Amino acid sequence: MQKILPSKDPDNVEPYFVIWCDKETGINDGSKNDFGELQGSLISDVVWIFPSGSELTKKSSNQDAVTIAGVDYSVNTVCTIWLEGGIANKDYRITCRITTEDGRILDKTIIIPVREN
Repeated sequence: MQKILPSKDPDNVEPYFVIWCDKETGINDGSKNDFGELQGSLISDVVWIFPSGSELTKKSSNQDAVTIAGVDYSVNTVCTIWLEGGIANKDYRITCRITTEDGRILDKTIIIPVREN
C-alpha cells in the first residue's frame, strides 16, 4: 500500500508518520474489530528504506507516543520519521518496514512530494 502524504519543502526538516494500529480510533486492542495491522502486537524493530542515492534523508526516527489530528497513539504503534533535504518537484517513495513483537514483518510505503513552499 502506498499513501501520498503532504508535501515537504526541501529546506525544512519535517516529521511524517506511519500509523500501524487502528487509525480511526488509535486503539490497538487485538480484537477482530481492530483493523490496524498490529492486531494487538507492538512494534519491536523499524527499518526505513530509501531509494538508492536519495537526496531526501532521515534526520531521526522514533516510535514514541504521539498525538495526530487529536488522536493519541501509544508507544510502539506509530513510526515517526523526521526528513530533511530532497529536490523540489520530485516525489520520493520511502518504505517503513517493521517487525512486530510476535515476529511478523510488515511494509508500508509512503510517497513524499517535495515542493517549494
